[in-house]
Amino acid sequence: MRKSETSVKFYFLKLSTILIIILAGLIVIFSLDLGIRVARYLYGVKPGVTLQGVAMERMLKNEVRQMVERLADSLDREPRNARFDRTNKVIVPELSGRKVDVLTTIDAVMTAKEGEVVELSIITLDPEITTELFQSIHNKIATYSTSGGGSADRIDNLYLAAKYMNGVILAPGDVFSFNKETGPRTPERGYNMAPVVGGMGIGGGVCQVVTTIYNAALAAGLEIVERHQHSILVGYVPPGRDATVTDYKDFKFRNSTDKYIQIRSGAGGGYVCMGSALEPVA
Repeated sequence: MRKSETSVKFYFLKLSTILIIILAGLIVIFSLDLGIRVARYLYGVKPGVTLQGVAMERMLKNEVRQMVERLADSLDREPRNARFDRTNKVIVPELSGRKVDVLTTIDAVMTAKEGEVVELSIITLDPEITTELFQSIHNKIATYSTSGGGSADRIDNLYLAAKYMNGVILAPGDVFSFNKETGPRTPERGYNMAPVVGGMGIGGGVCQVVTTIYNAALAAGLEIVERHQHSILVGYVPPGRDATVTDYKDFKFRNSTDKYIQIRSGAGGGYVCMGSALEPVA
């Protein structure tokens, strides 16, 4: 056989191999596409079905899940408790949360009849503390007050610390932390330089507020979790009835009752008044 004839046969053989490979690839592609089409027809969402206005026709279950989860990401929100605005002295209302029930929604879409309009299944999440709860807390269970006087800066510190913890609500078992509610004691948060044990310090005088809430908690029969005494006697309570705080020492008590309690506090002119715990009417 001549060399030219051999070259031609080799060329056609190579071309045939390439065509066979291409044809096989097309067969696989068309087979996969056909399989998906069949799956959509047999197992997909019925024609005309919509979810929140989005066409879901012929979607498979995993595609429906992706769509529902995407919608859930934009709609889910945590509930917000009602709170007491200490600056304006008003109750900020609660806000219910919501969560998309993904599994229930997917099932509703997959079983929907032709042309059916499906809505997201929404679960409402209730806040723990409501405006009604705030308004119901008015049975006084303990009070305590102290007077100490001092400089204008010290009196301002008393007022500020009392304001920061005014309105705090504790659920049964919750622990009140003085440092958490009133700190950090810095000039940026309004605290002044005033006398402290051993000299001067930012927030001097707040220990009178700590002592007052400590005695109110004792009068209410609440569990004291953490309490530290001064290294010297103080003049605004009997010996052994004081409490102090620093950046690393705190005052804490637990709401050891079975009801919500609220702290109502105020200060001025060197006096600190504390309605330490008030419970909702049963």
